[in-house]
Amino acid sequence: MPLLAQMGAWGRRFTPVTRELSIRAQLLEEGGPEMWEAFMAELRSLHLGAAPPRSVIAELTEAYLAALAE
Repeated sequence: MPLLAQMGAWGRRFTPVTRELSIRAQLLEEGGPEMWEAFMAELRSLHLGAAPPRSVIAELTEAYLAALAE
């Protein structure tokens, strides 16, 4: 996850992107290691069938939908 977050941050800076397609990368970049750990825990729980304590997927989806509405 840390590598994917950094790749998304690089893409936002050095390629032409729209707000709605870059908002999730922005949130992952700004969320830093705390968010990355929560996201990895959530992905593990999805694969193992347990409920995560925090839903980063829901946060990223909400931000994407808000950016689309702008």
